[in-house]
Amino acid sequence: MAIKVFSQATTAFSKALEIHPNNQEAMEGYQQCTIGSSDDSEEVRKHALADPEIQQILGDPSMCLILDQMQNEPLAIYEHLRNPVIAQKIQKLMNAGIIAIHLI
Repeated sequence: MAIKVFSQATTAFSKALEIHPNNQEAMEGYQQCTIGSSDDSEEVRKHALADPEIQQILGDPSMCLILDQMQNEPLAIYEHLRNPVIAQKIQKLMNAGIIAIHLI
């Protein structure tokens, strides 16, 4: 796979499927990325935690409160995603494999 980061590859295959929903190569690539990204979750987590930007986000007291609130009150995510700065940080954590969000 040319793109080494699963989240970037998944995004690329997802966009390809939006354009060509029946493209076999895009479907297979998307499936491989979603399966592959869960195989090495501990390795992905270690790599992500070495990223200074991830460290900064996780070290931000307000982000810690937001993440804690989202864990205890799942519907709180909708409120936080309205803030583009917070949404960008949450997306960065999701792309890095630090958090996963299952929308209700």
